[in-house]
Amino acid sequence: MDLRTFTAPTMAEALQQAKQELGPHAVILHTRKYQRRQWLGLRRREVVEITAANDLQVPKRHCRQYTGARPAAAPPGPRIGTSSAQQLLQTPAASGAALIGISQEMGSLKHLVLDLVKETRAQRAPQVRADLFEHYLQLIQNQVADELAEEIVGNLQSNMRPEHLKNAGFVREKLLEQMAKMIPPSRPIVRTKSIGPHVVALIGPTGVGKTTTIAKLAANLKLREQRHVGLITIDTYRIAAVDQLKKYADIIGSPLRVVASPEDLRDAIDSMINCEFVLIDTAGRSPTDALKLSELKSFLTVAGPDEVHLVLSTTASQECIESAIARFGEVRVDKIIFTKLDEAVHVGVVLNVIHKVNKSLSYITTGQDVPDDIEIGCGRRLAQRILSQQPATEPTPAVVSGTGTPKPRMRVGGAL
Repeated sequence: MDLRTFTAPTMAEALQQAKQELGPHAVILHTRKYQRRQWLGLRRREVVEITAANDLQVPKRHCRQYTGARPAAAPPGPRIGTSSAQQLLQTPAASGAALIGISQEMGSLKHLVLDLVKETRAQRAPQVRADLFEHYLQLIQNQVADELAEEIVGNLQSNMRPEHLKNAGFVREKLLEQMAKMIPPSRPIVRTKSIGPHVVALIGPTGVGKTTTIAKLAANLKLREQRHVGLITIDTYRIAAVDQLKKYADIIGSPLRVVASPEDLRDAIDSMINCEFVLIDTAGRSPTDALKLSELKSFLTVAGPDEVHLVLSTTASQECIESAIARFGEVRVDKIIFTKLDEAVHVGVVLNVIHKVNKSLSYITTGQDVPDDIEIGCGRRLAQRILSQQPATEPTPAVVSGTGTPKPRMRVGGAL
């Protein structure tokens, strides 16, 4: 079997090539279209590819009229040789057929597992009405805790008329309202004094995005609300973190102090007496490192911040998040910031944690762009994210302190 592959800009040209090379009896085994890059990848051109053979033979079928007698054996037809059969199995057509079969099997298995999950959930929550069960299952699939999902759906059953339960849009709106009520009111940064700086400290585990978050807060306060902002970092363990914050401070025109001891921290705060806000970036600590947490506590005791925000990543497990809240709570936690919502597959864990610990959600971050990807922790907007429903009619307010006027969205230091 002569097996060849032909490419051309169009299907007609590719078929013409196959006929010229393999003859008019060529058999098409596989076709596909793809984009071919040109000019260093700056331009693309669509290409048609076909795989064909010229000596693929299939045994002929012989039809005989039924006479009641046992039909004679049909003469053997030409067969594909062993080597040709192996070549055929290695063709793109054979591979494609195998992939389609696997995909169909996986699809069937997925539906089977989903039906099993639904049946199991229905047995565990028999009190959920059939017309609300899909909404209940959606909450569960978005990692909302079982007890919270049952409470939310139970409230809908108690407070809605049966005829309203058939209106999916109405039910979804009430679902959002119930979830929003479970999230304590947001408490962004608010200046509470007329003399001296309002001091805010960000603490949390390593790798949750504290430095980027503090840069977003500082940029919004300085550039959008026209506030005088000072920055202090005690994260002397990572040179890159200091350099990163220094770049942001230079861009927005704010003073930056790097301190290594609690005494230096007090002096740095006193040197920024004319600032309205002072934001303190701390080094990431492991929740299990009692020594480092004790050191952090000594820094905060000397600084006496007006607010302490615990920064947590949405990508962490609920167990890790609750452990961090418990351990950092021994130091001090006034409010919580959740980062990396754009990286999380499901954000129902945020609802679980906030409802359980009853701490105010001050901010959430949704990307790396400074100062854009941060917003006040609104309960309704978070509920929309949990249900994978992006708000389209409610623009993100560009207000960080809760007292300023929203201004147009902008970018700072886009190259960083």
